[in-house]
Amino acid sequence: MAAKPAPAVVSGDDATDVVDPDRPKYGAGALILTFLGAQLLSSVAYVIATSSTSYDFVVPAGVGAAVGQAAAQFSLQQPLHVAVPPPLWLTALMQLPLWFGLGAIPIWFAVKRGRGVVADLGLRFRAIDLPIGLAVGVACQLLLVPLIYTVLSRIIGVKDVSAAARELTDRASSPISIILLFLIVGIGAPIAEEIYFRGMAQTIFGRRLRPQWAILAAAAFFAATHLQPLQFPALLAFGAVLGVMRWRFGRLGPSIWAHLGFNVVAAASLVFNLGLG
Repeated sequence: MAAKPAPAVVSGDDATDVVDPDRPKYGAGALILTFLGAQLLSSVAYVIATSSTSYDFVVPAGVGAAVGQAAAQFSLQQPLHVAVPPPLWLTALMQLPLWFGLGAIPIWFAVKRGRGVVADLGLRFRAIDLPIGLAVGVACQLLLVPLIYTVLSRIIGVKDVSAAARELTDRASSPISIILLFLIVGIGAPIAEEIYFRGMAQTIFGRRLRPQWAILAAAAFFAATHLQPLQFPALLAFGAVLGVMRWRFGRLGPSIWAHLGFNVVAAASLVFNLGLG
């Protein structure tokens, strides 16, 4: 009778993990279930919010949208009723289920069915990750993104690629709402999205693809799920940068800080009209 194989040892950039060969693996099915689970949680939050409040979650924010509604109703001789978009605190609260799904479900798979969050997801930080990540993220927002759209503007014309983001930042008119905005884009999104796209998706893609193709596949997945066609080229390029960082350093720390820097610079530019990039 053959002896039971000893646990294998996998050495990474940060630590050495003991791998139990008897532990079940997970793959594309878990990746899909995680995405669908996060979307389901987000949808449930949306249904609860829309059914228990009087806010209009479809109408754009801003004075211009309100004036447009009033003008249309007046011209059609309809009763004047201007729809009110949800406040920023409610928008922030509704993001929590999505963050939970994208961040917590991969962690569950890694702990319960894999080799742990370090070996499977690369969820580890070092002190050097902060300056490296922030420098890369800020540089991508200030240099890479403008370069991409300078080239594309000659093909697709001048487009307002910040329109979708501005709908969110237009509601950041008070100190509390500004803080909430930066919590949304600067903390929640980078952590959850990096765990899912660079930690889980890129790792799973890398089991069947070469590193460069796994990075590109995860970046394309990341860009496509934002459902913003005009922003797709920049998100694809930035996703590839984040993927290279995840592969090169063997951990998520640098890419999380880069994602944070990228998002915060974009939000600051819109909220304070800095005109950066």
